[in-house]
Amino acid sequence: MKILNWHQFVFRMLQIFLKPYLVKKLNYSYEKAKPKNHPYIVLANHNTDYDPFLIGLAFPDHMYYVASEHIFRWGFISRIINFLVAPIPRVKAITEIQTAIDILKRLKNGANVCMFAEGNRSFSGETGEIHPATGKLIKKSGVSLITFRFDGGYFTSPRWSKTIRRGQLKGRVVKEYTPEELKSMTADEVYSAIKKDLYVNAYEEQEKNPVAYEGDNLAENIETALYLCPKCGRSATLKSQGDRFFCSCGLDLKYDVYGYISSNNDDEPPFKTVLDWCRYQDTKLEQDIERIKSLPPDEIIYSDEGQTLWKANRGKNRLIAKGNLLCYNDRIVFEGEDNHIYTYKFENMSDLNIIGQMDIAFATNDRQAYEIKSDHPRSALKYRELFRHLKTRKH
Repeated sequence: MKILNWHQFVFRMLQIFLKPYLVKKLNYSYEKAKPKNHPYIVLANHNTDYDPFLIGLAFPDHMYYVASEHIFRWGFISRIINFLVAPIPRVKAITEIQTAIDILKRLKNGANVCMFAEGNRSFSGETGEIHPATGKLIKKSGVSLITFRFDGGYFTSPRWSKTIRRGQLKGRVVKEYTPEELKSMTADEVYSAIKKDLYVNAYEEQEKNPVAYEGDNLAENIETALYLCPKCGRSATLKSQGDRFFCSCGLDLKYDVYGYISSNNDDEPPFKTVLDWCRYQDTKLEQDIERIKSLPPDEIIYSDEGQTLWKANRGKNRLIAKGNLLCYNDRIVFEGEDNHIYTYKFENMSDLNIIGQMDIAFATNDRQAYEIKSDHPRSALKYRELFRHLKTRKH
């Protein structure tokens, strides 16, 4: 109980000291939550790195947060975070059974838990996939569920962006489900309710109530999300600078304060929203997947230079090599500067995901975890989506 009391004290201090800063910096407003049952699980959509703190401002009670495992590899900073708030690690690209066990243990001890249902921030402005097992976890917990929704988070801090923009960010409780209500629902019904409560299409909300999100360099790093040029059909050719992004084929576009895309020349923009562009990329890949599967094993699909390969160990990452990343239809290959070749076949990989804006995280079936980082803007999204399509089609 002493540990719980310490974490409750830290939670309260963070609320007091962070509130003025976050409310002003992000123009954040929120409705105060009034939970009727304790303990409880909070599920929320996820768009900014500040979301855990923003939820904390809205709730009167201390919560333990489920956090990406990579924050435990920051050395001394990780030890400080663990001492202050003891987050529950969620390991991307590795089975999350242990995460579920840790959540249930905290709840059993009377603590509240908060997690972001998507597990990932959105690149497009639309709430991402929520794992179906979430409904089963909520049912198994036996506690109440509170769904919490952010609006305006995507335009305030697009996942692909280098900068924060100041517009309007709101948070509110959507619904509190009592243990009795949840008991009367099936796991699928709970899952459907979660998806409905947390679904946000940032552009639909912007159409209803246009808000300007002011900031600097609004388009920079947008190529980490938009990797396919619709004009020339090539991948990884887009570059960004300031509010502008462009391709060598002549495509020249601007990203404005409302989150919309316009043309810098007489041509019509191929898409007016990042969401529509991302949907186009998804559709093209879906249409092209059979051709990709039939390619010769030595034909490169995607490649990037200036990469680093890391072994992801709890406590600290270890650099393995610097060099080039190559992606084929059955594997990814890392060519080290010393000419050493590291090969990871898709059939031996359990998952491939993204940390932050563009770090590729993947794990092998023997539970070894790796990360690939870049020294310049490049899309990790193209690798993740290709892996998912190939893996889904195969299995």
